[in-house]
Amino acid sequence: MRLLAMVASGVVLMLVAATQVPSHLRLPVSAVVLDGKVTQPFGCTSLLLEPFDRDCPTHHIHTGIDLAAPLGSPVYSATAGRVIAGYDADGAGDYVKVVVDAHTWVLYGHLSAFRVASGDLVAPGQLIGLVGATGLATGPHVHLQVDVDRVPVDPAWFLSSS
Repeated sequence: MRLLAMVASGVVLMLVAATQVPSHLRLPVSAVVLDGKVTQPFGCTSLLLEPFDRDCPTHHIHTGIDLAAPLGSPVYSATAGRVIAGYDADGAGDYVKVVVDAHTWVLYGHLSAFRVASGDLVAPGQLIGLVGATGLATGPHVHLQVDVDRVPVDPAWFLSSS
């Protein structure tokens, strides 16, 4: 009887542990905002309001991809992870940050509404918010940014690699 209880406990422990393993599935940029249009790609830019980058010939970098869509369009997570929801008055406005692991996070900025809360676990393809124009924005869009070890990387490259 004691052996059966130990085996059952081990099975339960393995099942619980298996449900805690994060998904490494990454959806493409096109799945974040359906029918979203890229209005500004990742990389060096001449826009002076973008962050300084000495490695860019124009000394400014756009740290993500801007996806324009009608106000209130659904925004879906491209990855699994834990949510940090917040507000950045100087840039991203209302944002959802999905922490993928200790090195990587994906930020969805300028949202008009949240559909998740800080601490929530999300899966790829899960609704996380709605397109907006909060923060420093000229119109409704999502700023999609991926940081690896605190360095912005091209979201299109990151999401297409596995």
